Amino acid sequence: MAKLNKKIWALGVIGIFLLGAYVIKTSTISEKAKTKNSIFGRSSVEQNNSLGSVADPNYKVTFPKDHRAHDQFDIEWWYLTANLKDEDDNPYGLQWTLFRFKNPNTSVDSTNSSSSSTELSNNEWHNNQIYMAHASIHSLDKHWFSEKFARGGVGNTGLTKLPFSLFIDDWQWLNSDEESGLLPATLSFSATDTATANTQISAEFTLQQTGPLVLHGEQGFSVKSTGKHASHYYSAPFINIEGVLNHADNDVNSTPIKLKGQAWFDQEWTSQLLDDSTQGWDWLSLHLDNGSKIMAFRMRLKIQPDYITGSYISQNGEQTTLQPKDLTLKPISIKKVDNKQLPLSWQLTIPSKEIDLTISTLKDNQWNNASIPYYEGMVKIEGSHGGAGFLELTGY
Repeated sequence: MAKLNKKIWALGVIGIFLLGAYVIKTSTISEKAKTKNSIFGRSSVEQNNSLGSVADPNYKVTFPKDHRAHDQFDIEWWYLTANLKDEDDNPYGLQWTLFRFKNPNTSVDSTNSSSSSTELSNNEWHNNQIYMAHASIHSLDKHWFSEKFARGGVGNTGLTKLPFSLFIDDWQWLNSDEESGLLPATLSFSATDTATANTQISAEFTLQQTGPLVLHGEQGFSVKSTGKHASHYYSAPFINIEGVLNHADNDVNSTPIKLKGQAWFDQEWTSQLLDDSTQGWDWLSLHLDNGSKIMAFRMRLKIQPDYITGSYISQNGEQTTLQPKDLTLKPISIKKVDNKQLPLSWQLTIPSKEIDLTISTLKDNQWNNASIPYYEGMVKIEGSHGGAGFLELTGY
């Protein structure tokens, strides 16, 4: 048995080494280019002439087709955040994300930029898609977080069309009506306590759509700077979510935690946000207490002014694009988290909607110390309106 355990351990080490070698190989860049990495740890796509497909203002986003992957774009994400409360009214924050990266060092033939080379019909190991997934749960005193990686096209990550699903290993978003649409869905994943060894949670949630999908910008073409930065971007901001956290401390099961609240889903695909002029961005998704929603975004760029844009979404789902002249978004408090100075309180105003908000985090340390680290955490809203939401900070 001891020899068998040593062999299993050795195989595990070899597996980790091979995965690390693969990730390093797919990100290989020259020493000169390393000084100009983007916030995603990649060299400037202009330098290696491998820029993926560019967001097109004439492209018409349609469903359910555009719930699926857009492999010719350099990066894409399916992103869920949720503001939850337990039966004692204690707040919890949930984040579940599947990221897709196009590897600029390999290529596959494709005649349709909106088709997915990662669906189960493609089992080729030589694939130019890399997937990463994050799962995070915050209470006021705990943080559970886990991260997964997989190569596309092998069968353990990607999506299916019917029923629609997003998956990586045993983490899964699955249309619960066995349809091709995004919602309704069940979501299952697990995560590890970041402060306590051998402590994990497993999560099972149901998601019900209560309002329409929303296209940001001009019919889903979302401008992010006065230059070339843009993406295709839509949201499902009207989602009721409820479920259960089961957690075990050192293999001792604890009482399940029942949670419910409201969630926000984003899907976005782009190539331009990976260039070396991108320093990072600050993003807010807000559920106001009158039923309306706000998405606000500040793009931080080198040698350019910050670019601020967003969407105001009425209670019935009508979207209004907010140009830089239509809103202000500015930090009002900087705090140190994980040795980084982060803007954790913000003022947001939309004069045309008589909105003047102060937005602040429910707890300071909501940092995801992942391979690509960033801040993702629950916020409260005060001022002309109350409410709850999420703040994302990248590139710090």
